[in-house]
Amino acid sequence: MKKQLITLVFLLMHITFVPAAQWPDFPILYATGEAEKEVQPNTVTITFYVGAYDENSEKAFATVQKQSLEIIDFYHALGLKREGLETYDIDKTVVREEKDYTELKILGYEVKQKFSIILPNLDSYTSLMEKLLKIANVSDIDSKFDVVQRKEIEAALMVEACSNAQADAENMANGMHTSLEAPYAISESGFRGLDEYFGISHPNLKSDMMFKKSQHRDDKTKITFIPSRIKIVKHVNVIYRLSSK
Repeated sequence: MKKQLITLVFLLMHITFVPAAQWPDFPILYATGEAEKEVQPNTVTITFYVGAYDENSEKAFATVQKQSLEIIDFYHALGLKREGLETYDIDKTVVREEKDYTELKILGYEVKQKFSIILPNLDSYTSLMEKLLKIANVSDIDSKFDVVQRKEIEAALMVEACSNAQADAENMANGMHTSLEAPYAISESGFRGLDEYFGISHPNLKSDMMFKKSQHRDDKTKITFIPSRIKIVKHVNVIYRLSSK
């Protein structure tokens, strides 16, 4: 498990050029803590669109309907549960010829339907993805890998991030011959007024990123890959009030 600690100390006794409501009127110590963990994904959410364009709106709709039903039938053939599949209303857009920012005659119709599929495990991922990639009118496929135990992992990481911030803050306070009081403010996203004035930048708060692509990379029969690890990160910002020892 890795951790990165970024800490800054500000002794702010009085600031005349910022509204008083935005600043504490006592010395503070500003600390940040971070904790992360690499985990093997065990679930995935796949989103995609089935779309068709035709001069005739009925033909465009028929194409989307046919391919949507094909995907739904294949999904059920994999033995997946009904509640993991979600479909959205079909959207139809009129495509017109334009000239000088003026809409002219109708050229055709674009019909699209969005799908969202949640797989409770990754056993069927490759088969489903290869099916989607082979259907001509499927586009914008996006796979978001995750872990079923995300809430529990994030809760543990937040405790660790807070502990990291406090430990580093205590070390700095000791070095300045002061002591920490109870936290004055805690935030995952920072403190806007303080951050902007002092130019504090925070790490990217995106919680997941992919690492190794797949343990199946050498299998040339596969055209889709499952990441072997994703990273879950929690970041915390803490303002402590300082007092003399």
